[in-house]
Amino acid sequence: MKKKNDADILAAIVQASNRHATRPALVLDDQTYTYQELFGLVGSICETLRNLKENVIGITAENRMETYASILAVLLSGKTYVILHPDYPAERNCRIARQSGIGLLLYSGENGNMLPADINAIHVCLTSNQPTSHSCMVPHDVDPEVPAYIIFTSGSTGEPKGVPISRKNLNAFYQAYRALGWELDENDRMLQMFELTFDVSVVSFLYPLTLGACVYTVPQKGMKYLNVLDIMERYRLTFAAVAPSVLRLSHPYFREISFPDLRYLVVTAEATDVNLLHEFRPCIPNATVTNLYGPTEATIYCTSYVIPAEGAKHHNGMAAIGKPFQGMEYMIASPSGEPLPAGEVGELWIAGPQLMNGYWCAPGKTAECFVTDPSGKLYYRTGDLCLADSDGDIMYCGRKDTQVKIQGFRIELGEIEYHVKTFYKHGCNAVVLPVYTTDGNCELHLAIEKETEDTESLERYMQSHLPTYMLPRRIHFIPCFPQNNSNKIDRNQLLKYITQ
Repeated sequence: MKKKNDADILAAIVQASNRHATRPALVLDDQTYTYQELFGLVGSICETLRNLKENVIGITAENRMETYASILAVLLSGKTYVILHPDYPAERNCRIARQSGIGLLLYSGENGNMLPADINAIHVCLTSNQPTSHSCMVPHDVDPEVPAYIIFTSGSTGEPKGVPISRKNLNAFYQAYRALGWELDENDRMLQMFELTFDVSVVSFLYPLTLGACVYTVPQKGMKYLNVLDIMERYRLTFAAVAPSVLRLSHPYFREISFPDLRYLVVTAEATDVNLLHEFRPCIPNATVTNLYGPTEATIYCTSYVIPAEGAKHHNGMAAIGKPFQGMEYMIASPSGEPLPAGEVGELWIAGPQLMNGYWCAPGKTAECFVTDPSGKLYYRTGDLCLADSDGDIMYCGRKDTQVKIQGFRIELGEIEYHVKTFYKHGCNAVVLPVYTTDGNCELHLAIEKETEDTESLERYMQSHLPTYMLPRRIHFIPCFPQNNSNKIDRNQLLKYITQ
């Protein structure tokens, strides 16, 4: 029988902090902080929180030790944290604060004025030189259904959707993530490149601390992908989870890049181009590459696929997302909710202990996205189109909302994008966007992340590989695609750009 601490991520972090007090825990902007220094500040913040009744705590997202210490302190105090980003529009932060019911804002620097006066929240400014308390902390005994954090994702109506991930969800994820078989310990150096408003940052920060390993964060100034490459090289990182955009933007430098110390590369956040990854392989000669997939609603990741150097499974060039984590289940569902056999494309539904119970204070939205089968099992409808092969591996085929119908034909936009990338030998990125005219007709526009060039040879290639109804009406060359805070292509901004 496992000890209770073996299944509790916070208990594992506290144990590691006591065991490795003098070892480095965080490197931020080239400044190293030991476990003793980090948890000294964590203990001080815990003392502050202990005397306050507020349970939902706002934290400003900054690349500072105070920010990371605040996350740990809120979790250890049995409360719930919500990240507010200083670069977000003030209106969005206000909506998030009101929806979540933030009663306290922890901030550092000059970000204490993020919320208007009518939001009645206590403001506490943190500094790294305040009194510290590195006592033997233990996680606060709290109901496992209490949210560890609430992450707000974009809503189709413009209103952010709150995703509350409970302590039970987080610990179920921790157990399943450990079971993937990582061979890691306190000597590893691990990357945290994601915005704190994006849930991959949670595992990128917390999991290394359970090992006594060191977390390396990415500076907020400058080009993110260049900062990532610089940190991976200078600090000889052994583990890195990156968005595919890092590989795509780094493509011109592949012949100059070398990371022989890297033992694990995780690709995540959006679909991974297997050919681009194949070109990157010589840069990481000793690394195992894993594709991890999961919606925020299912606690960070819920499927995994180790991508072999040769013969990777893919659909239209997008790497397979593999099999579900231990304890998780899936179904490929037809439009009527019936399970589909292997090889047929349908919507991916997910069930299991990592799944949240519903959106924060939004029963209507919950009813739209969650469904209970006749046996009482709760499924989340991901909106992702997938198929399962005969081995049970899941192939990602695109989004339901990017599948369009033209002249009665149902079109997967990813198929067009795949042929464009093939034409360019995967040295570019391509996105096909549906544009609806005033009379309701759908036109396909192709955006290519390159400088303007002659399109005749590309058009001839597409004409020889695609039926007429799948040919884009217009081609747009754009030097650099806009990205959102999750390092995904911002399709809404891209659509605005091409239709101006």
